[in-house]
Amino acid sequence: MAQLARLAELPDAKRPGPHTLIGESRVVFTLLGMVADVVLDLDMPVSRARDLFTLALYERAEKRYRTSTRVSLAFDTALRTVKKIKKRYKDGAVDQADGPAYNLRRKVYFMLLDREMDLDEIARELPINYEVNYARLSVETLMDQGLVEEIDRGRGRISYQAVVPGDYVNFFSEDHEAVLLGFERFLGAMRRVVGERMLRGNSETAMARGFVARVRPEDRNELNDDIRAALVRTLMEYEQRADGLGDDEVAEMELLVGLAPSERER
Repeated sequence: MAQLARLAELPDAKRPGPHTLIGESRVVFTLLGMVADVVLDLDMPVSRARDLFTLALYERAEKRYRTSTRVSLAFDTALRTVKKIKKRYKDGAVDQADGPAYNLRRKVYFMLLDREMDLDEIARELPINYEVNYARLSVETLMDQGLVEEIDRGRGRISYQAVVPGDYVNFFSEDHEAVLLGFERFLGAMRRVVGERMLRGNSETAMARGFVARVRPEDRNELNDDIRAALVRTLMEYEQRADGLGDDEVAEMELLVGLAPSERER
């Protein structure tokens, strides 16, 4: 545990205060950037993303502070507002959106999953406040993503149909909950790394590093296996060193491991 510093001994630049809020905001902004990318990948409207963030914030605050009064203090908002959020959370608002759960582009994709359509047909199915240009733009974007293909019917008639990617993930599959629980643990370790390395400045026993390696496509599975084996081997070695020691004589270390092809290789 870091030693406490006497306030009189701290220079102004290192004293806690409003001037530190900019740095804290940048940390949160950077972390939310990852969430923002996922929201964009899933074609989720900003209203739904904002709602889910509020619900997630409430869930974590409720676990941490236990009472609505303490959550209200942490949120810096009225107690009645917290109780409204609590009711929505308890009523299943995470799974059931009050408003649109997906944006216009995904709406067009779902329409083309049902049947083949041309641009005029798509435009007629959209809400009246949308124009044909939005239908065209949605189709063009979906084609760029490999989710829609163009069909030439001859005589200048072009129609479109949806395509299901080979790597499509069905979130209703049987192992969905198990995957989410595992990923939640992964993100929990990330939070602790951020807390120690970024918020507490611990560079001695905490580390945050990213690496990029150039490998042949046929070697990617082997790289995954080799990294996993090396990590397990190293962790087992340190576990053996701590064998026989009591809980008060050892420290648990969180290890965060992620490996994936870079976006330009997908």
